[in-house]
Amino acid sequence: MKPFQKKALAAAVVAGLGVGSAEAVYQDPNGLGQTLIYPYYTVQQVGGKAMNTLVSVVNTTSSGKVLKVRFREGKASQEVLDFNLFLSPNDVWTAAVVDSGSGGRLLSFDKSCTNPAIPATGVDFRNLAYVGDGAGNGLDRTREGYLEILELATVIGPALNAITHNSAGVPANCAAVRTADGSLPANQMAAPTGGISGTGTIVNVAQGSDIGYNAVALAAFREAVNSPTLATETNNMLDADPFALVVGSFPRTFVDHADFNRAGFAGVDAVSATMMHSSVINEFVLESTTRSNTDWVLTFPTKRYYVTTKTFVAPFTKAFGSSGACEPITLNYFDREEAGAVASGSDFSPSPSPETSSLCWESTVVSFRSGQAHNPTGTTSAVLGSVNTTPVTVGTFQNGWAEIRFSAPGHRLSSSRTLTTSINVSSVGTQSTTPATFAGLPVIGFMARSFTNTQAGTCDVVPCNYNSAFGHSYRNTVTR
Repeated sequence: MKPFQKKALAAAVVAGLGVGSAEAVYQDPNGLGQTLIYPYYTVQQVGGKAMNTLVSVVNTTSSGKVLKVRFREGKASQEVLDFNLFLSPNDVWTAAVVDSGSGGRLLSFDKSCTNPAIPATGVDFRNLAYVGDGAGNGLDRTREGYLEILELATVIGPALNAITHNSAGVPANCAAVRTADGSLPANQMAAPTGGISGTGTIVNVAQGSDIGYNAVALAAFREAVNSPTLATETNNMLDADPFALVVGSFPRTFVDHADFNRAGFAGVDAVSATMMHSSVINEFVLESTTRSNTDWVLTFPTKRYYVTTKTFVAPFTKAFGSSGACEPITLNYFDREEAGAVASGSDFSPSPSPETSSLCWESTVVSFRSGQAHNPTGTTSAVLGSVNTTPVTVGTFQNGWAEIRFSAPGHRLSSSRTLTTSINVSSVGTQSTTPATFAGLPVIGFMARSFTNTQAGTCDVVPCNYNSAFGHSYRNTVTR
């Protein structure tokens, strides 16, 4: 089912049941939206050399845009850098997160307008938001995390003329949009229209490695202008329209236009519902012949709205402390030949005994290990150099696939009602106003793997390292 068909179907259901708004935030499978979430950035070290993370955002429309760019550190999703970015029609903005020596630093030589202006020497990430939360006050926490880019408004009028690039490729007048509080006059802003996309690339030049991924795009995030002020945190996930379009899995697919009204959480519940998964599935490679290693990035972009140092609410089950807010997981794994599972009679391929562990940080890297000499043994992951790590051992398996399950009783998110068309293989389905429960946790991420050429004499100048990234597969569990 194509994205516009999904949304049209949900709108028809809503209209038929007499509900006012037909807007519903959803993940756009085509990668275009009003909000982008980049699951991971890092300047941690691998092989004694720091990584860099390259970021790009593309305005695929003929409209000007003002965006909120917000970097968050990986332990508690606390803000480490926040500014406004102005994109003229068809514009692309690029930047790099590099090692400052003590933490992360943002560099950009792009000509697009930002407020404030980014100095030629870059701007260091800051630790002001997380001092005193118990997980460390140092700038080292800014070395890894994730990134949000949120469209605040369509830029019109004189402001659009100011940010539009001239024939020399330079905006006409960036100073005109660099107001003290970051705001624009109301008559120079219109409702956001979406159409932005983005990529992240993690590079270690000395190691000869490069890992790329696409940002997660949320479309129909909001309908109204959110004034882009720097004085307060604006247009966060709580501002999203409190409806979500969530698509399940065959043979019984639920197209859910879910309505959320939990006091103080309606918007973020809707956003979380688009990312609620009962399990995460991907592959691992740990071969001795290729000296390969595997990391999985698991980021919970909305966790900070549910968890504080004192309290927590569903779908999360722990408050934040010095060791994070640890959510229990169950790990099932197989090698490529189903080792560890013996079929007997009509019982096909039972899974090996599951391993139980926890994911403690808001952006956690799962480090796969099998006890070989080239696998990491400490608290740092091998591919991404993460210290926000959960190590898991997959026996002596050198390759295969694994499934991380979120099955704790509290891993649940419920809607106030669900305006539903259920599509089965054999029938079109029915409409319902019954509340829905989404099992699992709101998670995004990818698998990153590395291979090393060990042939003597072939990699004397630059190490022959080969890297790649692959998005996760997921299971969704929706009940009524």
